[in-house]
Amino acid sequence: MRKLVFLLCIPIMGIAQDSYERQPEIDVLSYAVQIALNDSNDRITAKSEIEVVLNGAVELLFLDLINEREGKGMLVQGVFFEEEALNFSHKNDRLTIELNQRIRNDRGLRLTVLYEGEPTDGLIISKNKYGDRTFFGDNWPNRAHHWFPCIDHPSDKASIEFDVIAPSHYQVISNGEKVLSKKQNNGFTRTIYSTSLVLPTKVMVIGVAKFSINLCEAGKQVTQSSAYVYPQEEEQGFSDYCSTTDILEWFENKIAPYPYEKLAHVQSKTRYGGMENAGCIFYHENSIDGKQGSKYLFAHEIAHQWFGNSASEKDWHHVWLSEGFATYLTEVYKQETAGEIAFKEGMEQARIKVIRFQKKYPEAKIIDTSITNLNQLLNPMTYQKAAWMLHMLRNIIGDDAFWRGIKSYYEKYQYGNALSSDFQIEMENASNRNLDMFFETWLYQPGMAKVESTFKYKKKKRQLTIILKQPKSNWFVIPIQFDWSSKGPMVMDAPKMKITFEDIERGELEWKFDAKSNVLKW
Repeated sequence: MRKLVFLLCIPIMGIAQDSYERQPEIDVLSYAVQIALNDSNDRITAKSEIEVVLNGAVELLFLDLINEREGKGMLVQGVFFEEEALNFSHKNDRLTIELNQRIRNDRGLRLTVLYEGEPTDGLIISKNKYGDRTFFGDNWPNRAHHWFPCIDHPSDKASIEFDVIAPSHYQVISNGEKVLSKKQNNGFTRTIYSTSLVLPTKVMVIGVAKFSINLCEAGKQVTQSSAYVYPQEEEQGFSDYCSTTDILEWFENKIAPYPYEKLAHVQSKTRYGGMENAGCIFYHENSIDGKQGSKYLFAHEIAHQWFGNSASEKDWHHVWLSEGFATYLTEVYKQETAGEIAFKEGMEQARIKVIRFQKKYPEAKIIDTSITNLNQLLNPMTYQKAAWMLHMLRNIIGDDAFWRGIKSYYEKYQYGNALSSDFQIEMENASNRNLDMFFETWLYQPGMAKVESTFKYKKKKRQLTIILKQPKSNWFVIPIQFDWSSKGPMVMDAPKMKITFEDIERGELEWKFDAKSNVLKW
């Protein structure tokens, strides 16, 4: 029996693009958002303090904030620098603030925005499946500006403080550490969470609901983990969510120490299966079954704490640096904890998803800067195909170089931003190889390979010939691994061979294996 396994990709040159309109001379350092919630209606009353650094001459400062329309959205009541009211306009979901000459002379300044309104999105005010009222931030991709003014783009990371005033029958969870929880005389409680670590706005959230809370016990893993679940599912929820301590420990050992102050696992109303908010992951309502049925969902979201939250893509179109990493690392976790068969089954399921999607959308690719609807970036290209790209890269450069490059990439861009080219540089340094064609073919080229393979065996010469053909108009870089075995004397003691071809210059490739001398020629 002979078995031939090959992976294929097409070379094309791609250029990293970032079409988001923003001011490079402005850097947001921190947000401090005070928000008052109530049970009478869905309107919020809020005050946001934004600390910015001016790296050049700036007369107008732009922040993203949804306008009030037909009774929903945000209405800005005033913008202040210290005690001075500033001129502003709020149109087309953009808050434009005029900086006078005195302010412009300050390199750093702290602005205060007073506003109120009913969020149209971003902060989801609704009822959970048990009919209890809830408030959950759900910001991905750029929905944070539905409920607080910000630069709603992953390239401008900042620290965050949420100061939440809510009826006392609710519990509050957010990013960072809880620094205050104080009951007031009017039946409300003020809760403050704060972190000095910088985050992209997509993972800055609050969760306010009736929760049962449990501090998870951990073995060697030292990061504080907790479970926030609906009281109706307390026993099963604690069991499922606290089972993640082993997953967290695995990632800490595999990648680097956990990057945030704590990790809370939260049952929520997120529209996604899970949302990897920094230090407080929100899972969908039905993620609990008491049997750890969402184990690999948990692993995926935990992986994001390193890749996506800490080391973040600089632009939306490079989201595979988040989703592809989390998808593949979940499979690697499965490989090392559940075994090789489980890993291969997971990767095969990923392959099938890619093929099905590619047949429906033949021009789809991992990085597609023509996509303007950011939710469309969440597809099998940026998840499963990107996971396969990482797996192929691992096989090409070897385990040692691959993990050395992954760790080097994370260490360099921890709490920062990167593009795909930045990741490529780290992998090239780790492997001492030029990976230009590999990255170009996998990231920027749509379509699938069309390759014909034939086999010839000359019995007298005991020579096996393998021929691969592909259209000359559609060149592929071909990393190939093929294994074979035979019941007869054809191959004799031939070892498994792993060969990578990266400089194909013709449309037909031919390999000859001489069983007499155990020599492979091409």
